[in-house]
Amino acid sequence: MSAETEDVKRVLAICFRTGASQTADDVERILSFDMGWMDTETAHNAIKALIFAGWIKDDGGLLSPNCDIRGIKAPLGWQPRPSRLTDPVVNGVAKPVEKEVETPKTPVVKKTEIVSSSNSDPRTRMEKRLAKFISKQSGIDLEEINRRAERKVKALRYCTIWLALCLISREQDLEMGPIIDSFASS
Repeated sequence: MSAETEDVKRVLAICFRTGASQTADDVERILSFDMGWMDTETAHNAIKALIFAGWIKDDGGLLSPNCDIRGIKAPLGWQPRPSRLTDPVVNGVAKPVEKEVETPKTPVVKKTEIVSSSNSDPRTRMEKRLAKFISKQSGIDLEEINRRAERKVKALRYCTIWLALCLISREQDLEMGPIIDSFASS
């Protein structure tokens, strides 16, 4: 058995050690959080690649190994190479170049989309005013405040513009009382 095949089987033995089928989220959690082998995005790509390469069966959203993993053991402290999971061998042969797994492209969210997507939240009406307030109180240019807010939204993923603006105001040691009161009165 080649080292690449052995690594994949060890990973599958660890992920499916209970013998039960798992969801993709469960396997992703095992690879990224439980074992700490990779980040969640790499784990997601590895699962898709292992399904595509035939190592994992996907039966209506429940995943199970597509090989015999009984008796497979991993030495203490062993870790797989993430590249062996994101670009696995197929049936014991290196994966052909033309059959590479496509990585999902994350859509670029523009500022106008961010603001318009949360119009149901009354705090969105306060965003421009809050940005001007922070700019005036901190002495930082309004464009710089907006740029920092957009960077925070991208970095934190589930952060809204108004929350990013609150974080910026806190970083600038501005008094949060008037800011919080402005949101409460909305």
